[in-house]
Amino acid sequence: MSSSRTISPNSFDRLWYLIITAIVIMVDQMTKYWVAAALQDGGDIVLIRGLLNFSYTENPGIAFGMLNNGNVKWLLVSVSIVAIAVVVFYLMKTDGYNKLLLIALALLAGGISGNLIDRIRMGRVIDFIEIYYRTNHFPVFNIADTAITIGALLLAYDLFFPRQLQVQGDDDREPIRDSHLVPSTVTRIEHENGLD
Repeated sequence: MSSSRTISPNSFDRLWYLIITAIVIMVDQMTKYWVAAALQDGGDIVLIRGLLNFSYTENPGIAFGMLNNGNVKWLLVSVSIVAIAVVVFYLMKTDGYNKLLLIALALLAGGISGNLIDRIRMGRVIDFIEIYYRTNHFPVFNIADTAITIGALLLAYDLFFPRQLQVQGDDDREPIRDSHLVPSTVTRIEHENGLD
């Protein structure tokens, strides 16, 4: 019995997603280096007046200025390392057909790694993207935070709206709801053998 999707996880395929991770890290670090060189002594770069500035800030906490009181450097370093290990593990285990989940994991790995480099190197994270309207200011963030946010939103979408695998020749059966926490090849095999 054949499925309508070819499920053939391949470690080589994962390299493309690890390239996304590497690009996020590279862009994040390059922009932080540039902002530190250009704005560390003060001043802003106005991109859209009344909405968007580049403004150098150092954040000892986590994304968007949270937990920025106290010395939590090594706690955050430890949590980041564990998080990267978990994300990369799932990146390597996720079936190749689920590109949305793989992109989400690649973005998460890149974003967490970008901020981790700052924490290890400086004990804090460089933030510089400032969005505001009149007196309302969104917490300053960076490219790594953006990647983490987009990755988390894609991951949430994938979890709440899982893809369905159609099995050819079994029109009377319900589509298999794919579980991303368990490899879908197991789900498909159980369905084909009548174990579900």
